[in-house]
Amino acid sequence: MLLKIWGARGSIPAPLKPDDVHQKIMTALQWAGEQNINLADAAGRQGLIDKLSLSGSTAGGNTTCVTIECGDDLLIFDAGSGIRELGAYLMNGRNEHARKLGFYRGKGHAHLFFTHTHWDHIQGLPFFAPLHVPGNRFDIYHVHDHVPDTLAKQMEATVFPLRFDQIQADLTFHQLKEGQLLKIGEAMISNAELKHPGKAYAYRVEADNAIAILATDAEYKSLDNTDTLKYRNFYANADLLIFDAMFSVRESFVKQDWGHSSALIGADIAGEANVKRLVLFHHDPTTTDIELMQLKQETEEYIQSQGLAIEVIIGLEGFEITLNNPTVTTDFYITEWTKNGIVFLTLSGKFGGQATERFRKHLARSLQTHQVNKVILNMGGVSDMQMAGIQALVDARSAVMSLALVKLPENVYRVFELSATTDFFAIYDDEKSALTAFNSH
Repeated sequence: MLLKIWGARGSIPAPLKPDDVHQKIMTALQWAGEQNINLADAAGRQGLIDKLSLSGSTAGGNTTCVTIECGDDLLIFDAGSGIRELGAYLMNGRNEHARKLGFYRGKGHAHLFFTHTHWDHIQGLPFFAPLHVPGNRFDIYHVHDHVPDTLAKQMEATVFPLRFDQIQADLTFHQLKEGQLLKIGEAMISNAELKHPGKAYAYRVEADNAIAILATDAEYKSLDNTDTLKYRNFYANADLLIFDAMFSVRESFVKQDWGHSSALIGADIAGEANVKRLVLFHHDPTTTDIELMQLKQETEEYIQSQGLAIEVIIGLEGFEITLNNPTVTTDFYITEWTKNGIVFLTLSGKFGGQATERFRKHLARSLQTHQVNKVILNMGGVSDMQMAGIQALVDARSAVMSLALVKLPENVYRVFELSATTDFFAIYDDEKSALTAFNSH
């Protein structure tokens, strides 16, 4: 999957001021003089730019918008002012990638997800050029029931010259349930509620054997183990976690119920959730690029003091990363026996994307070989459960007359709870209980 940030600010867009640009130029010239860099040499100039980091660049001032591409599917998360830049890119017919996506000629299709409808997450939508091209299609996903009305209100005549119902692209709204699992192409997407005024939702995207989490707006009011368990489970084993780092730790304690968090709290949660990369996000509009670099340094220092190995990344416009673990291998085993017309399968190991194809093939072969339609799955040896595993079990339930899950470890059962799928399955403590239930029907 290819992830790209188009806007990372919170609250309101914060463009660079003329004085900021002046200071960056002065810093660059001063540093070049101190290092005796030959500015007439192209390599020397590029080396200077690389060394300057955000002193010679900027994290940007646009509000939240992130894209993830999985195969041919384009997923867009939130429509802050950054989505205008995304729209300009998609409408550039001279760009080979944009031509392939087809939005400039009314042949584009994307999936737009909203975390919530605070203004910094929707304000760019009216300026998203592909919306105004007939033939383009957008599937819009949201958990809050008010999303369609809120998007329309910000385009009323007193606010904007074009009404929402005058948008020329085809829009289809999909209201998601909290924890609902969604499959788009090869991507599995789930959501979890975050503590934020009016509620916000995090999204977990699993594709290409990789996991990306977007948790843009969240307060972690209690850091006790039991209170953060929900989040740690949802963020578990992520290759990348976009985390609300708007506040300092001090501010997060003082500004309770404001709905935001800090980088060091993110480091703790990321460490406990086995996250590989922590992206600091939702920057305060008053935070400067210099302050962001300092924040990154302090977070790295804190992570090192905790003995953790997490890469810290400043969320900035234009940042992109390919998340793909094609060589990942996981030990996953299936043992089988049959009795009285029932197939008993014992699963062990990590039940994720690497294991699901093997599980599907094994189950299909067993049903064909034994000509049965009742299955009991012993999950006692499953160490980790991912959304791909949940989806495989949902499909298995549809393939047989009776399916029972037994001996679920606590952490595995919790994943079922987070994905809101416990009611999809008949879950029992052991095989004996499942057999009793089968025989009673």
